[in-house]
Amino acid sequence: MTKEQAHPMPDRDMMEEITAAVLSALPSAEVAIVADPAGFVVRVVSDDFGPADETARRERVLAAVSAEAAGRVHTWEVLTASEAHWYGALPAGQSAVPAWKDAFDRAMSEDPVEIVFASDLDEELESAPVVTFYSLKGGVGRSTALAAVARKLSGEHGLKVVCIDMDLEAPGLDSLFGIESRVEADQGTVSALLQYEFEDGPQILDHVLPVDDSGRLFCMPAGRVDGHYAARLRSLEPEIWYRERVNALHRLIDEVRSSNLSPDVILIDSRTGVSPVAAPLLFDVSDMAIVCFHPHGQARNGTELLTRALLRATTRRRAAHSLTPEPRFVVSPMPPGISATRLAERAKTWVEGWLAPLVTGRDDVASALSPEEITHVVPYNPDVAFSDTVATAKGQLAPYARIADWILQIVPEPVSDRAQRRQSSERKGEALRQLSFSTGTAESLDSEEFLQDYVVTRQVNETADPEVPLILGRKGTGKTALFRWLAAGRIEGWRPVLVTTPQLKERPDWSFGPDSYKAIDSVLRAEGMDWSSFWQVLVALAIHRMQPQPELGAPHAAMAEIKEGEFAAVKAVSEVLQDPMGPLECAEWMRRLESVGGPGLLLLFDGLDTAFGHSADARSRRAAAISGLLTKQADLAPRLHRVRFKILVRQDIWQGLRFENKSHFFGLSKRLQWEDREEYFKVVLKRAIRAAGFRQALVDIDAGLTAMDVASWSPEQVTLAWNALVGERMRGERTAFTANWVWNRLADGNGDHSPRALLQLFAAALDWEREEEKRSGYERSVLRPRSLALTLEQVSERALSALLDEEFQELQEVASVLRDYGRTPVGEDHLEQNLPDVEEDLIGLAQEVGLIAPMESDGASRVFRVPDLYRWALSVTRRGPI
Repeated sequence: MTKEQAHPMPDRDMMEEITAAVLSALPSAEVAIVADPAGFVVRVVSDDFGPADETARRERVLAAVSAEAAGRVHTWEVLTASEAHWYGALPAGQSAVPAWKDAFDRAMSEDPVEIVFASDLDEELESAPVVTFYSLKGGVGRSTALAAVARKLSGEHGLKVVCIDMDLEAPGLDSLFGIESRVEADQGTVSALLQYEFEDGPQILDHVLPVDDSGRLFCMPAGRVDGHYAARLRSLEPEIWYRERVNALHRLIDEVRSSNLSPDVILIDSRTGVSPVAAPLLFDVSDMAIVCFHPHGQARNGTELLTRALLRATTRRRAAHSLTPEPRFVVSPMPPGISATRLAERAKTWVEGWLAPLVTGRDDVASALSPEEITHVVPYNPDVAFSDTVATAKGQLAPYARIADWILQIVPEPVSDRAQRRQSSERKGEALRQLSFSTGTAESLDSEEFLQDYVVTRQVNETADPEVPLILGRKGTGKTALFRWLAAGRIEGWRPVLVTTPQLKERPDWSFGPDSYKAIDSVLRAEGMDWSSFWQVLVALAIHRMQPQPELGAPHAAMAEIKEGEFAAVKAVSEVLQDPMGPLECAEWMRRLESVGGPGLLLLFDGLDTAFGHSADARSRRAAAISGLLTKQADLAPRLHRVRFKILVRQDIWQGLRFENKSHFFGLSKRLQWEDREEYFKVVLKRAIRAAGFRQALVDIDAGLTAMDVASWSPEQVTLAWNALVGERMRGERTAFTANWVWNRLADGNGDHSPRALLQLFAAALDWEREEEKRSGYERSVLRPRSLALTLEQVSERALSALLDEEFQELQEVASVLRDYGRTPVGEDHLEQNLPDVEEDLIGLAQEVGLIAPMESDGASRVFRVPDLYRWALSVTRRGPI
C-alpha cells in the first residue's frame, strides 16, 4: 500500500486541486464538483470547448489533472454554456463541509502549501469582497469594530457597504446601528437562510435595512429576537448547506452581491468560538478575516490554531489561483498606560509566530507578512465601551481607520475607472521605455543632468539663504546636492567660491585630501598655530583663484604664481603658514576686498566628512579642523559684508564638536532633512515627468500639472502624480497606501530620509516592471506597487553598505551583533554583552546615525528597534523577546 493510498487526500482538498487544475487549462471555465459514495461528479462549463467532441474536451481537461485526482472522478461533464442549460442542475450530493475539525487537522499539517491572497493579485476581484469579523472569545469589541469600519467605509470613502449579522445566537448589529426597532418578524439572516434551505428563494432586499439616509450603508440583522426566532434558529443546520443542491449561505451572499444594492464590500459579524456557522464563514466565503483578540494567555493557543487553519484554507472564489483568506488582527481593548506598549509587542510577537506557514507558502521577502502591518491596536475608550450605538463622530471612528485601509486594498475599482485605464496601456509602454531614475551620487552626475533634475523645494530656499552659515544634515539627505546647486551660482547677487568640495569630477586644487590635511596638521603643530589660521589662508587662496581681484593682487607672495595640482596648493598654503605674518596678510587682503565692492561672494564648504580620512587620528584631526573653521566664521562674520560662509556639516559630526562659542550657531543653522513627505516625493517625480509618456498621462489627469514646475506642485498635485506613477494602494504588501509604505520603509532610526534611497528604489522597481510587463500587463499605474515591495531588499543592502563601508566602519561590530541576533527589538543588555570592550560608545553612535532607534520600555534596560531601511539587509526578520 502506497503512502497516498494509506492517507488519501481529504475530499475538500481534492476538490480544490481538481478545480485549480481545470482553471489552469481553461481560466474562464465554471467548475462544479459534487461528491457521492462513488467519488466525484465534475462539471466543467466553458465556451472554449467550441465544436470539439466530448473525447477531445475530456482529453483537454485531463491533461491538466493529476492521475490521483482523475482516479477520484467517476463522471466528467464537459459542456458549453448552452449545453449546461439544457443538461440542468447537477444532482444533489455531499460536498465537502468547511468544518472546524477538518480545518484544525489541516492546521497541524507540516506539508508546504501555496498561499495567495486577494491583495496579491494585479487584477481586480470580480465581485464584492467578503470580510468576516471573528473572535474566539467575546468582549473584545468585534461587533463594535465592524460597525465603526462600516461607517468609515461608507461615510469617508463613499463605498456601498452591506453588513450581515451572522452572530445568530447573540445578535446585536441592529442595536449598534440603532435600527433594532425597525426589524420586523420574518426579517433578517435566519429567515433568509431557512427560505434558501427549502429552496423558496426570498426577495433578498426584504431582509436588508438602510442604516442611514446616505444610501450607502445597509444592515441585514439576524432577526427580531423572540420565541419564533429561537425556533427558527434551532432549525438551521450549516452542514446541510453543503449537502443540498443549493447552498443557502452561498446563495445569500451571491444574491446580496447581485441585488440592486450592488455593494462594494460585504462585512459579516461572526459568532464567537468554535461555532458551526463560523467555520464556513472563515474557511469558505471570506476573502479577509479580521480576528479580534486580547493578548491574554487564554487566547494564545486557540487563536494560533485558527490562524494556521486560515492559512491552509481556500475561499470559494475562483481566480487564476486558489485564494487564501487574508488574516488581519485587531488587539482590543488595549488598556491605557505603559503596559499598553508591552501588551502590543506581545501580541505582535504572537502573530509573527502564527504566520510560520508563510515561510514555505510564499517565496520572496516582499511577500512576507509583517506583524506590524497586519496587526492593529484599538485603545480602550469608555465613551465607546458604554455606548449603545456606534457614533458617526470622526474622533470615535479614527481608531478603526487602519482596519478600513486593510479592506480598501481588496475592494474592486469601478468598471468605468478600469475602462479609462485600458485606454492608457499604450502610453504606459511608452513611459516604461522612457523613464530613467539616475541613482548616481550628486558628485557623479554631470552638471546639466544634475541641474535638470534638482528640485528647488521650500527647504532648499530656506537653507540656501546666505545669512545661514551652517547647514546640518545626515548622510544622504542632500547636502552635496545643495552644494552643487549653490556652486552653479543659483543665488541671485552672489558668486560661488568653492573652498572645500566633495569628490567632484572637477575639484579645485586647494580642496585637499587626507594626506594633504595630515601635512597641514604637521605644519600647524610646528608653528604653534590652530586650524582657524589655516582657514584664513585657504579662504583667501580660494577667492583669489576663483574670483580674482586684479586691483588687490595676491593675498600673499606664495600665492602669486601657483602651479597646478594639489601638491602645489598645499606647498603654497604651508609657506604662508610658516611666515609669521602670512595669516595676517591674508586677513588684511580680505579686509581690503570688502572696500573694492562688487557682487557678494558665497564661500562653500562641503566634503569635510570624508576629506580627512577614516582612522581614529583622522577623525580627531577632522574635529579640530571643523571646530577651527566654525570659530573663524564666528570671528569674521561681524566684519565681512561682501563675503558669506556656507558650511555643510554632517549632523553626527556637529554633535560631537566641542569648541568655544558653539552656541553662536544655534540661531544661525538649518538642518537639512526631509520632514515633508510630498516634498520628498518631488525628487522622483521630477525625473519621471521627463518621460513624454508619463507626462501625457498626467495631462489626462490634470493638464495643469505639466504646465508647472514640479517644485511648485501642491500636496494634492503631488498625490495625483504619485498615484499615476506607482498607484495609490499597495497590493502585494499590507499597508494601504503606497506613499505611506515608501515613506515608512525608507526612514532610518531617526526618521531621516535619503533622496538617494528613494531613487534607488524606483530605479530597481522600474527594471523589475519592464520585465514583468512582458509577462503580464498592468494598467492601474506605470509601476505596479508590488515592484516596490519586491525591490526593497536591494535598497536596504545599498543603504547599509553606504552607512558601514563609506562612513562608519566602526559600526560593523554593531551590525554583526544585530545580524547574529536576527530579531527586533533588541535589548541594550544584549548589545553590551556582545560588543567588544572599546572606549567609543558604539551603541550611542549607532543610535545617532539611525542604525537603531530607542523604543518605549517599562523595563530598566533600554530596548532598540532596527528600522526597515536596514532590517532586510541585516536579515532581521523576527521579533525579539518581550
